[in-house]
Amino acid sequence: MPPTEQYGLVFDGDLPPMRSLRTAWLLALFLGFAGADRFYLHKPVTGTLKLLTLGGAGLWWLIDLLRITNEYATDGASMPLAGTNSLRRGLRLASTVLVITLAGAVVCVSAAPVTGTVTATVAAMNALLHPAPPPPAKEWVTVAEASATKPPGPLVTLTGRLHIEYTFTGAAVAYLQPVKGPALTVLSLAKAGAGAIGISLAPGTYTLIVSTTGTLWHLTAQEYRLPG
Repeated sequence: MPPTEQYGLVFDGDLPPMRSLRTAWLLALFLGFAGADRFYLHKPVTGTLKLLTLGGAGLWWLIDLLRITNEYATDGASMPLAGTNSLRRGLRLASTVLVITLAGAVVCVSAAPVTGTVTATVAAMNALLHPAPPPPAKEWVTVAEASATKPPGPLVTLTGRLHIEYTFTGAAVAYLQPVKGPALTVLSLAKAGAGAIGISLAPGTYTLIVSTTGTLWHLTAQEYRLPG
């Protein structure tokens, strides 16, 4: 049995590509009632619900126009959306103007205004223009780094899903030694090479062990989680 199967090690391959912020926003604007933006972001369940409810009678459509422009917005794989900060600010302004315009139009054409409508509208606008601080966002955190000049050390993973990038000028083997139990082979090269792999293992503390015949090498392990 291969060592990877013996110790339950799974290689996930390369990370999925980042989805475009501009494309997601345009889909949300023009095809949001059909859930096209959520299908594009690999969220088929909520995309189907949005389609069946015609964008939640318009409310879901407006909410997603603002949500996509949030700097912490992610796709279905928890990957951030690709786009510059200036683009994000511009789209956020356009979404806010559109929401305010539609809200004003609804109030103006109401046949019988209800007591408290103005107060509710002002409160809703304040909530849109001054949203509550977002919760902490996930980011790529380096949990271990070693090179020819920097010896390997401890590795602490909270999620158990690691993205490892490496460069070796000779044959190399890298292990992760848990506090208890046998060591896990995470990389085995018969000759020099460079690349990236994904692995899954139990969360916990490990000791990174690297053996190589090359004189120049570098290895970095990261995981996507809340910082700190």
